[in-house]
Amino acid sequence: MTRPDLPRTVTDPDGRIVEFNEWAWNHIIVERPQLLGDVDVILGVVSAPEFRETDPIPGRERYYRRRVTDKVRWLRVVVDFNQAPVVVVTAFIQRKDPTRQR
Repeated sequence: MTRPDLPRTVTDPDGRIVEFNEWAWNHIIVERPQLLGDVDVILGVVSAPEFRETDPIPGRERYYRRRVTDKVRWLRVVVDFNQAPVVVVTAFIQRKDPTRQR
């Protein structure tokens, strides 16, 4: 997989600039290699999520979108607002519907 030009930025629904940087890329390489081709999808989840919620870690938020190729699973992207620049800290696929967890 070719490394994308980094950093990449996107605006979330609240108008905040979120960065996918070298650290996020390295995290994906090590922890989530199945998502290496999905940087645009990850950024798309942040810019236009189907569902959002606060993360248990203060200052973080979770963004979700149902997988286009698999309507049963969701892509969760976690963003950290405690630092500048605001960054994607992880992304992963989950089966549990976040809208029904409450």
